[in-house]
Order: sequence, then structure tokens, then C-alpha cells
Amino acid sequence: MKDSLMKLRLLPRNIAFVLALAIAWSGTSPAVAAGLPRLEADTLGGNHVVLPTDAAGKPLVLLLAFTKEAQADLKSWSRKLLNDRVARDALVYVVVVADKTAFVSRGHIRKMVERAAVGSKEQMNDNVLITFNGAGWLTLVPPGDKNAVGVVVCNASGAVAYAKRVRFSDANLADVERAAK
Repeated sequence: MKDSLMKLRLLPRNIAFVLALAIAWSGTSPAVAAGLPRLEADTLGGNHVVLPTDAAGKPLVLLLAFTKEAQADLKSWSRKLLNDRVARDALVYVVVVADKTAFVSRGHIRKMVERAAVGSKEQMNDNVLITFNGAGWLTLVPPGDKNAVGVVVCNASGAVAYAKRVRFSDANLADVERAAK
């Protein structure tokens, strides 16, 4: 009887382990297999954005900044994607997730974004989202290098095609551009 109970307790662990291995071997993260959850944030210019609804059937690229250390990488990604051909065919948003930051105001974040020079003034007002609620945003990409940006690409129907925390490089940019087409 005791052995049977022990086997029953281990069963959920074994199932979780097998699922984790299957995901790792397939090369697909759980976020990539699913659609983008409903996410809300405000632009620096004050507009409220609801995703994926406001993407209006266009591909969507999200650049997620979780730490101050990611500022340099965010600058490289945003400057390239906001001025690239990808931006003409897809919506590109830079998302500042200020969920765990104490005593940070919208004005303080605006100054940080302006110092980072992630784009033109119009792009900063329209394409930079700020959220003080990390729910949903924090689960889009796996944890990793605090200097790296989370990059999420959704196709026109809202399915996540790419979700990684990666440093800017020409090879990673090419991967994102392919996923956004």
C-alpha cells in the first residue's frame, strides 16, 4: 500500500518532466505554441493599447525591456526595427515593464526612453508602451540575460511565431524579420 501511494505521488512529477523534455526536444517554447494573451498598456503619448486586438490583423513585434541594464540592447533593437521595412508591414512596440520598479513615474520613464533614443519623438509617443502591471508581459519570454531584450513576434492572426530573450545581432534581427513576414 505504501509503495502504491509513493508511485501515485511521483506520477505528476514524471509527467511534468516528460512534458518539459518534449518541449525542449521540439525546440518550441510554450509561448511560441500559443496565441498572444490579452495585454494592455499605455503609450508614452497617453493612448491605451489592447493587444492583440489593436494589431488589427497585422504582424506584431514587441520589444520588452525588463531591466535598466537592457537599455543599450533595447536601443539597438528599436532603432533598427522602427526604421526598418519590418515597421512598415508590422506594428512594432517597445514595452517598458515597470512592474517591480518602486517609485517610478511615467515622466521618469519618458526621460529614460528619451535618453535611450529608441526612435523619433513621434515613435516614442506612439510606439513605446509602459505598464506598471507585469502580469502577462513577464511570461511572454523565458527569464535570462538581464542585458538582453525580450522579443516577441506574432503573425497577423495573433499566433506567437517567435519569443526569446536575445541580444541584438544581425543574425537575431534576420530571425525576427523572417518571423514577422
